[in-house]
Formats: sequence, C-alpha cells, structure tokens
Amino acid sequence: MAIRKVGDCRILGPLGKGGMAQVYRGVHEVLQREVAIKELTPDAAKSNEQLSRFKRESMALAGFHHQHIVTLFDLIEKNDGLYMIMELVDGPTLQELIKEAALPPEAVAIIGLQLASALEHAHFHRVVHRDLKPGNVMINSWGDVKLMDFGIAQQEDLDRLTKTGMAVGTPAYMSPEQITGGAVDARSDIYSLGVMLFEALSGKRPFNGQNPGEVFAAVTTGRREKLKSAAPKAPKDLVAIIEKAMSLEPTSRFVDSTSLRRAFESLLQRLDRSPSAVLVAFLRARKKITETEALARLSQTELTQFSRLSPAELRTVRRPRWGMALAFGALLGAVIASFEQWWPRLHAWLGTLK
Repeated sequence: MAIRKVGDCRILGPLGKGGMAQVYRGVHEVLQREVAIKELTPDAAKSNEQLSRFKRESMALAGFHHQHIVTLFDLIEKNDGLYMIMELVDGPTLQELIKEAALPPEAVAIIGLQLASALEHAHFHRVVHRDLKPGNVMINSWGDVKLMDFGIAQQEDLDRLTKTGMAVGTPAYMSPEQITGGAVDARSDIYSLGVMLFEALSGKRPFNGQNPGEVFAAVTTGRREKLKSAAPKAPKDLVAIIEKAMSLEPTSRFVDSTSLRRAFESLLQRLDRSPSAVLVAFLRARKKITETEALARLSQTELTQFSRLSPAELRTVRRPRWGMALAFGALLGAVIASFEQWWPRLHAWLGTLK
C-alpha cells in the first residue's frame, strides 16, 4: 500500500479484507495506542451504495458509547480514500470459534447477554444493525464481546437501503421479514441474534440450502430443526430463550432487546463468577490467548476452575438462596399473627381452671 500514514496513525500491516473494505493494524503515534484502520476499497468507493454504507456505518458508530460495541475514534478522508480509525479488538471472531466446535452453554448465554446489551444501546439510538452474523462479533482477550460492522445499519429516520424485493444481509442469518422486504425493526436483530446463538450452541446453522433461494425458503417458512434436537444436552431455559428469539412471527419474539437482555440476566443470576472471566478462561481453553494473557486477568486457581465449563452448569435456573428464607419468614409471620389473635382467649380460659 502506498500510503503508510492516515492522520496521526501509522499503518503496521493488514488484518483482513471484506467485500468493501480492507482493515489494517495501526498505531496512533501521538497517543501510542494500537488501532484498527478500516479503508473503503477503491472499487467500493466508486459505488454510491457502497460509499453510502461506509459513511452510514461511521455515523452509527459515532453515536455509540458502549462496552460491547466497537469504538470509532475518527473518520479521515485522504487522497480520495476514506478511513475509519477504530478500536483494535485483539481476539477471534465468533465465526472462528464456532468452526472449531460448539460453545459451552455458559459461554453462549454470556455472549447472548452482552450482545443483547449492545443491541439495546443501538436500538435506543434508533439504529437497527440488520447484518448480525458470527463474523461481525469478536471476543477480546479481556473477555468482552464486541459487535461491529454496522455497514448496512438502518436508522429509523433515514431512507432505507433495502427496497421491496431486494434483500441486503447474509441469507442464513436474516429475519423472514428482511428477506420478504417487509418492515424491519429491532425484532429483526433479535431474530438474527437467536440464529447466531443457535449455531454457537449446536455447532450448526439452523437454515441451510444449496443456494440462497433455498435458504430464503427455509427461513421464510421456518423449516428447521428444533434446538432441543440439535443440542440435546443444552439447558432447557437457554434453549427456550433462543427459540423465542427465533420465532417466525415478530410479535412472538421478545418485544425488544431490553426484554431479551433481562431474560439472559435471569438465566445467569446464579453465576458466581465474572462473565468476562468465564470468557477469558474459554478463550484460553481454545488456545486463542496465551496463558500469560489469561493470568493477567485471572489467578491460576480461577483459570483452572473456570476452564472446566460443564454443559450441566446451566441445566436449571435456581431461585436465589434467599427465596426460601423469605418464604419461611412469611410462614413464621402468619403463625405469630395467629398466636396474637388467639392468645387472649386462651389466657382467659386458662384462668377459669384455677
């Protein structure tokens, strides 16, 4: 690449390339901070639609400030090129992890919780992602899930990029209404998140086909294997959340991303350790981070303990320990109240026996 600097950032080398952008590792020379530099490719820059998508992504990211959404630092135009200066996420994509094997239920639930929180923030800002897929989700070495690539995000007060009969997105993860050109809102993202978590938990996509047309048909008719069959050992409460998120009709899904986040919080309420710590141990078990990196976040005892993620750990959602105490307290209160009511009569009757 001819240009080695973008603004105050020096390009160190390539990280990856997509259909419309090349991503580089860089360093901000003034702040001495590593960054990711996303460049709109020259061919994409000639397309008004691709240019619009790139700018739309930068506009969406500029309005966010959330732990689980990748941070945008700057948008720079140089020598007819467009560059986004972004947070560098040092970790694998969810897609890479799924390709190796299905994820433990505890890890899937934590990823679901963090992504639901990210969507809640985006939806609060009236932005619908519309392209949720494992390749757009990363987990950094601190155990934080990061949602990225808002390239085809739709803001409710902006014109649509998708017209009737034209589907924009990735077929296997798109909602039925997105495929048919219907109204797309926050519940479409909830559906796509459900599809991702289905795949993460079972290790296989719910919708498949020889071509996009076959995948579209399967999605719009809801023709798929049930999750309890695809992942028979998975906790039933986690399966129920994912199945609800993937309901064919939008009205049958979670009403919004806040409700979905709360469902995951309820599921994980008995978790006696940091969600991020669980994901750090998981990444170490998958050899995505070094032991030195893991031990910078966890003690050796924690690392050993957390690495043993059992599918049975979320088998059921237990009530908080204080729930039994409250019930006993209520019963004791009723007994005392009854005693106070009958004691005067009992006392008077005992007096007649003297």
